[in-house]
Amino acid sequence: MAIKNLLLPVSSLSLHFFRIGYGFATTILIFRYFYYGWIDTYFIKPTFFFKHYGWEWIHPLPPVFTYLLFGILFLTALGIFLGYYLRINLFVFTIGFTWFHFSDATIYLNHYYLVSLLGFLLWLSPVSKSNFPSFHFFDWKETTEPISKLWLYAFRIQIGLVYFFGGIAKLQPDWLFEALPLKLWLYQSEGKIPFLDPILGLPITAFVFSWIGVIFDLSIPFLLCLKRFRFFAWLVVLFFHTFTSFLFPIGIFPIVMSLSSLIFFEPNWPKTILTKLIKTKQQVIDSNNNKHIIQSVPKFGFKEKLLLTYLLLQVSIPLRHIFYPGQVIWTEEGIKYSWQVMVADKVGSATFWIQNKQVDPKEILTDYQYRMMTIQPEHILQFAKYLQKKEMEVSGLKDVSVFVQSNVSINGKPTRPLFSPDEDLTKIYINFSPLKGLIR
Repeated sequence: MAIKNLLLPVSSLSLHFFRIGYGFATTILIFRYFYYGWIDTYFIKPTFFFKHYGWEWIHPLPPVFTYLLFGILFLTALGIFLGYYLRINLFVFTIGFTWFHFSDATIYLNHYYLVSLLGFLLWLSPVSKSNFPSFHFFDWKETTEPISKLWLYAFRIQIGLVYFFGGIAKLQPDWLFEALPLKLWLYQSEGKIPFLDPILGLPITAFVFSWIGVIFDLSIPFLLCLKRFRFFAWLVVLFFHTFTSFLFPIGIFPIVMSLSSLIFFEPNWPKTILTKLIKTKQQVIDSNNNKHIIQSVPKFGFKEKLLLTYLLLQVSIPLRHIFYPGQVIWTEEGIKYSWQVMVADKVGSATFWIQNKQVDPKEILTDYQYRMMTIQPEHILQFAKYLQKKEMEVSGLKDVSVFVQSNVSINGKPTRPLFSPDEDLTKIYINFSPLKGLIR
């Protein structure tokens, strides 16, 4: 009975609006890479690229093809926004975007990972097969094919998990009892909203914001599910993301989440609202009467089974870090794909030694790569093995040891080493087990 209820058809308009919002946000995202010169910064200038464990086969393309890839991404994102050739555009964009995002592990961002997931879900969903250009929202005679409730719930669950796991990640002493790292970030944001500087500078403000952040993340998915509180909850979402976007450099994340949270509203909400704003009372009644047209119940086919498997993975993958010893924001083990969004401020430094020769990684890596490498043990090990390989090629030796003096500070606290200076990094291997040699 539960499966049959999930397969009941509902209007697909809200999912089409979600698709429009997704296309809008991703078009802006790709445009920013052209506008700010990030393509050159992150993919052309570097001479070494860090790999994601399990995704080593993904690598940056040659410069000409890199610019070509971003050109294709911009056109396909625009096509998704406009609603043309959705199945092709969603497929090409999702594959291309995931490729560029995984080309260098130092540029990993939670909301980029979310963009890939949402692109996959949209491609898998029935809307990718629909011939429904975006401007048809203003054609009141236009109808769309219904979709099963399961697809709406899938998108709601995916967005809800981002908030919920983000809230769980904040349930730690630094965040709750020391207001860290918000205390540091608010100090750094001085001048961004000048008239609020006196308030943002108060010690109590960081504590209030920290607790508001936890309560917001843990409660907002559930409040958006309740019709009675939904509209006011969405206004809170809009205010929260708008406010944080002024204070912190978080890119398009506020746009993505503000638009995505609209999926919690009624399936027919876009047409209902636009009709009420533009059309006559009788047309409002007709629109509302057509809101829940019940047709034949779709079959529980391969796509639906794949969707449920996907959702099960999305619930379980963010929890894998609990199987590793130590504090996850220190070890970074299992932190990817777990929605640990803005929970720590980490800075570090690292100097390597090969055969008693000192190597400054700043001479090889870009500034951004260096900053990201110094705070992540997996990246330090990758770079050590790269240095070993280069030294073996030059010296002809069959075995070369690499050591590091690394120091990391979390949330402004005193630095401490990630690895012992006497630990040969080339003898430590990255796998699903806890990293050996890591000081926990």
